[in-house]
Amino acid sequence: MTRVAGALGCAAALFALAACSDDGHRGDGRSRDAARTAKSDSERLRGAAQSPSTTPTGSAGAASAPVWGFASVTPAGAPGTAPTAAGPAGTAPTAVPPARSAGSWRTAGGSGAAAQVTVARRQTGGYRVTFPGIAVAAGRGAAIVTALDPAGAAATTTTPVVSCHVVRWGAAGRDEQVDLTCRDAAGAPADSAFTALFTHVPDTASVTPIPTRPASPVSPAPLASAATPVTASSSDTASSSDTASSSDTASPQPSSVGAYAYLRSDSASAATSRPTNAYSVSGPGTIEVHRVDAGHYTVDLTGPAFAKNGNNLQVNALGDGPVGCNALGRVVKTDRQSVFVGCAHGSVWTDSPFVLLYTSGHALIPTGAASFGHAFTGITRPGGPIQQVPPGPPVNAWAWYSANSTGATNQISRLGVGRYQVTFPGISRTPSSLQVTPYGEPTARCAAAELPAAAAAGGAPTPVTVAVRCVDAAGRPADSYASVAYVSAPGPATP
Repeated sequence: MTRVAGALGCAAALFALAACSDDGHRGDGRSRDAARTAKSDSERLRGAAQSPSTTPTGSAGAASAPVWGFASVTPAGAPGTAPTAAGPAGTAPTAVPPARSAGSWRTAGGSGAAAQVTVARRQTGGYRVTFPGIAVAAGRGAAIVTALDPAGAAATTTTPVVSCHVVRWGAAGRDEQVDLTCRDAAGAPADSAFTALFTHVPDTASVTPIPTRPASPVSPAPLASAATPVTASSSDTASSSDTASSSDTASPQPSSVGAYAYLRSDSASAATSRPTNAYSVSGPGTIEVHRVDAGHYTVDLTGPAFAKNGNNLQVNALGDGPVGCNALGRVVKTDRQSVFVGCAHGSVWTDSPFVLLYTSGHALIPTGAASFGHAFTGITRPGGPIQQVPPGPPVNAWAWYSANSTGATNQISRLGVGRYQVTFPGISRTPSSLQVTPYGEPTARCAAAELPAAAAAGGAPTPVTVAVRCVDAAGRPADSYASVAYVSAPGPATP
């Protein structure tokens, strides 16, 4: 397979020609990798001193309802900060304030509702987040993390960008623990603030349906350079890639219920693997992963929920190493959506396990969201490939990849090379979490921060503005598309 050079070369090929797709999927019928079994996951977790245990709902791994949790660990010196120095073994973790964390144990009420998330710094750039009372055995579910920029970094080009990814997750008694590593562009461990999220869904029948609200009657008008909503070709034989057709003039019709799926792929070198149901959730469809080349994967999400335009993709590499994984793009076919994932160490494409959380018109958490929004930082014009937002005033986000629980129109700004702002009107609430994944090629690394918002008139919910900074494999500011998502949940009950 021919590689495309340059920070956005592969992205251009993906969006203009779908050149990064694997049109020749292997058809060898290879069986599921044995590494996907519960036995191998148990062995791996035991090796990490995390053995499977009973969930709060009963037997190991048999949660009957979705569980989830998120936490934002703030910069050093602020409430909820990660410890600034690695203490001796057994040092007590730091509690994350309720205003910066949430979870299903809290929204469910009961005696455990007051339990707090904790975080411990285990080594330089290495952290463990413990979510109370939501243990799921054998590493099931999905965990995603994002590095948070320090205050003021969004306005500079000199502060190094740090990125974070998940090392492992698993049950510890009644709690769920997520280990993560944060690293600079060269792959060296580096301390960082971060946001972490864990979700587990026993089946998608238990996911909260989220109706798509009509667009706000008063929404910002698109500028001349804004994305024009388009629909994909309805051809039964052609694939729909991230390229607008000049003949498509109508806005896409969103489904009445958002889509929610995740998968954990441990079979980094397998030609074809299918994560078992215990380690993925896809509703009435199936998930299959194909290795195209070193560090390059196609994830086939098959079923009517996915065979349509639109998504938000959050991807993390798995493991305590310098490899990072990004979303590369997607192609819609008649029966599926094929999502492309790329992993790299520096500028070298490298095989890696990864975790993918897919939403479309749905929050990052399966139930209990108070508000949410997601967006993509690229725009498109009919007949052309995806492109960067021009510097200047905000433009409307591309409708296929944009959602807002209020029905408002999200907006994108490009402040400079590798610097963006995404605005989600009317959804700011506490506690909240955000996630960002670079999109288009595997070597970019991005960090994010939620910017302070001025109070809205009349006490109305304020907009959420997320600042995103991206760098290339050498740590230099570089343009990169990004998939951005925000979610809030009800705060702790007031005594």
